[in-house]
Amino acid sequence: MLVRTICVGVAVCGAIGAAAIAQITPSMTSPTHQVSPKQEVLRSVEKININTATATELRNLPRLNARGATAIIEARSKSKFVDWNDFATRRVVPFFVREVIKDLVTF
Repeated sequence: MLVRTICVGVAVCGAIGAAAIAQITPSMTSPTHQVSPKQEVLRSVEKININTATATELRNLPRLNARGATAIIEARSKSKFVDWNDFATRRVVPFFVREVIKDLVTF
């Protein structure tokens, strides 16, 4: 009798656990993954030429504030940016900003 009770208990727990996993799994592996607003902004921004963009256009880049836009304009007035390595080497804006805008700018 004790063995039968244990077997029934294990079967019930297994059924409940399987039902819980079945409810969680589709939402995690669903192909209709929701895009965060931040990711949507990154997709909608066109590439901006760092050497010719206005301060307003630079401010449209994610995580780039007025101070960063001014720093870029001042640095490019001394000499134009040649490529990404030149921009990164000059350290015009902080690292975390460079990482975000890397794929959104041209030279």
